[in-house]
Amino acid sequence: MKNYFSLIAVLMVVLLMAACSETTVEKVETETAAAEGEVTEEAATTEETEPAEEAAPEFFSVGDTVSVDGVNVTITSATFTEPAEYSEAANGKVLTMELAVENTNTESAFVDSTDFSLYDADGNQLNEYYGYDEMSISSDLNAGKKATGKLYFDVPEGTNYELIYTPFFSWDDVEVKWDIAVQ
Repeated sequence: MKNYFSLIAVLMVVLLMAACSETTVEKVETETAAAEGEVTEEAATTEETEPAEEAAPEFFSVGDTVSVDGVNVTITSATFTEPAEYSEAANGKVLTMELAVENTNTESAFVDSTDFSLYDADGNQLNEYYGYDEMSISSDLNAGKKATGKLYFDVPEGTNYELIYTPFFSWDDVEVKWDIAVQ
């Protein structure tokens, strides 16, 4: 019986150590960004001889693809939309953000609207808007699969918001931030 408890204790320690690996966040270069930023032969040589680790920017923009431990997230658009007929927006506007998600891992990954928080320019957290028939994104993506969806927030009039993504699968409370500029 004593050996049984020892075995369980060792397994728990191993599982905890495996689960506590550090989450990686990096901007993913898209094909168009790579074409726009062609590197000259001289610059390529300089880059090869100077191995500098480039830190992820503090804020990303609409259109940027961000990889969080192999899950690529892109906010493809951010626009104001009309509230549903029978569900008024308490703050006056509905901010609808379209996003694309791709799981490049070998295991499934869960992405849900509850992983995202939105803040106004004064740092006030804004609530999700639930008035539409189409639900916000909630997807358990199998390995190598993609999904698209939307996020809806009840917002006051403004032009810039801060969207924070805190992945459910992250053990180290990583936050990915987007500066959402509404057209």
